[in-house]
Amino acid sequence: GSQLTQMAKPLRDAGVSRLNISLDSLNSQIFKSLTRTGDLSRVIAGIDAALAADFRHTKLNCVVLKGRNDTEVVDLVRFAIDRQLDISFIEEMPLGVITEHQRNESYCSSDEVRARLSEAFTLIESAESTQGPSSYWQITEAPNIRVGFISPHSHNFCGSCNRVRVTVEGRLLLCLGNEHSSDLKQILRSYPADSERLDRAIREAMTLKPYSHHFETNGDVQILRFMNMTGG
Repeated sequence: GSQLTQMAKPLRDAGVSRLNISLDSLNSQIFKSLTRTGDLSRVIAGIDAALAADFRHTKLNCVVLKGRNDTEVVDLVRFAIDRQLDISFIEEMPLGVITEHQRNESYCSSDEVRARLSEAFTLIESAESTQGPSSYWQITEAPNIRVGFISPHSHNFCGSCNRVRVTVEGRLLLCLGNEHSSDLKQILRSYPADSERLDRAIREAMTLKPYSHHFETNGDVQILRFMNMTGG
């Protein structure tokens, strides 16, 4: 979101039609603490720039941490309603070794978030599915937006998840919770004009998609890679 004041219109002109934007807090100090360097006002300005550039169904992503931003979930939904944005609440994934908090103490389940939201809104479970990690709920008071919950701990979604992503290093990663991957950069550099070879490599990589991940909150880390090294 921090770059959208400059990039929203060029991205829209290039054909991008939807965006995911991280917004973990509406408190500038908490936002800076969680992101380490983030400027909340710049991100909100970027969100508004995306709306002005005619992006539709933009989704906010919020990782919820108990004792840090869990009391803000109602305010975040109200922010989303005000701007007609979808929003997803995500349980923290244990990617990379951290020292700033204990994951077992900061863990906030999707059920807890839903219970807090239910104190302010009427939530109705939706049958809608994108075959990805999210389960969706509708808000009676704002039927045009979706509230999603991504629950890698409390409601493991691996059996129905169709998501893959390309990392900053050009590898096709088949699961955030595993290291199974295929090196697309090598194929692109070795065969720059061969789209059929690239297509075949992507299809063959699907056989590497694992059955499940194994996330814990007790400090054990299955994946040493941080999200900012994953990209995508």
